[in-house]
Amino acid sequence: MKLLTCSNTCPRWDGGTLRPRSPGGLAPMLVALLQEGGGDWVFTAPPGLQDVSPVRLADGVGLHPIDLPDEVRHHHYDVISIRLFLGLLHYMHDTSAEPVFDSGMLESWAAYETVNRMYAKRLGELAGNTADERVLINDPHLMLVPEFFDAGSGVRRNRLAAFLGTPWVEPGYYSVLPAWMRTRLLESLLHCDVVGFHCDRWAQAFLACCARFLPGARAGSRAVTYAGRTTRVVAAPFPVDHDVLDRMRHEPATARWAQRLAETARGRRTLVRADRLDLWKNLPRGFLAYEELLARRPELAGRCWFAAVVTTPSRAAGRHLDYRRRTESIVERINARFGRETATLIYPGPGDDSRNCVVAALGMSRAALVNSTYDGLNLFAKEAAYLLGDDAALLLSVNAGVHDQLGPYAIGLDPFDLEQMSRAMEEALDGPAKGPGEACRQALRAESPLAWSRAVFAAG
Repeated sequence: MKLLTCSNTCPRWDGGTLRPRSPGGLAPMLVALLQEGGGDWVFTAPPGLQDVSPVRLADGVGLHPIDLPDEVRHHHYDVISIRLFLGLLHYMHDTSAEPVFDSGMLESWAAYETVNRMYAKRLGELAGNTADERVLINDPHLMLVPEFFDAGSGVRRNRLAAFLGTPWVEPGYYSVLPAWMRTRLLESLLHCDVVGFHCDRWAQAFLACCARFLPGARAGSRAVTYAGRTTRVVAAPFPVDHDVLDRMRHEPATARWAQRLAETARGRRTLVRADRLDLWKNLPRGFLAYEELLARRPELAGRCWFAAVVTTPSRAAGRHLDYRRRTESIVERINARFGRETATLIYPGPGDDSRNCVVAALGMSRAALVNSTYDGLNLFAKEAAYLLGDDAALLLSVNAGVHDQLGPYAIGLDPFDLEQMSRAMEEALDGPAKGPGEACRQALRAESPLAWSRAVFAAG
């Protein structure tokens, strides 16, 4: 099987070889699949990349950067992909004020179309259009690529899939988009043989949108028939690379972080979370719930430590900066109120050892917290389920896509209910905690990129 894939996400390579970034996620998944069977990866060149010509690597892998002018990049990425689409798909819009579909938004939409056409053109140039070829489109940044790619391929013999690592919203919220845009996106995605999500909840929401907004569409429980084509809709969560996690446990960088964290913890029971500073990760409410716990049980301030490992987005906007300042202000207030450092924000920086910090933190923790408002999957929850000890609990938002998979092994959280989250923290930190356990670890060990690919591209 040859893979032809595209994403906004940029790979890393060194000495003719692809380098995965972490124990899971899109980039490591694509690295594993390309190294298995060869193929080509089309991606957005990062700003400042000097050479944007194609690169041939070992294992028959080709890399194809798409170079975007700064203005086009801003409209495509910042305005449409991030503010509009990620805001929509994570239920983040304050609809009393946003979004506004005016002439400025139409200008940004034109750039979104332009970028998607560029991707489709490059895919068309690379495609062999053979029965053993698999074409995989990733990211909400590229939802028009299926339409443009399919239009130029004539009779298509390869299999085309779009995988969205975000949530998908219910029809009522999807109608925030104007009719012409919401219809266009659905019709484009239905050019694919397969549309995939991390969990059944998001898949069912997508099917419901097709049924409501596409006259003539027949949406069943696992497929949509529209305009003479049938598209399978699948739930296939990304795997966690347990081999990488096992190796990272013993790396020197992990040992350094373990020593540093232990010095701060000073034997206290530790609650850990690890997030990128995305708005839907819900950091402020997590700390507010912890503050409620300490207010109710002030003696726990001397016995517990809440450590949040935080990385920053590559292009943080004003809303992200406000969110960071608000989170830091809550942490400062907690520590001032209870007279000691009982909560800490840890920013490991851009180096390769940020995941070692997470692995080290999980190895010493009494509980791990995931309280996302809405999340496509949440890889940290899978890392925690694999690495936590048998006496350490996973506190998991019911609105994280991974809850479908890990819910039976976790304490469920309502991410908007501070009292409920506070009580769950108390149960984990001050009670006889129970970890996800060996049955959960065995299930995670059974996952692999190839199994994921088979689930997505399976015929019928």
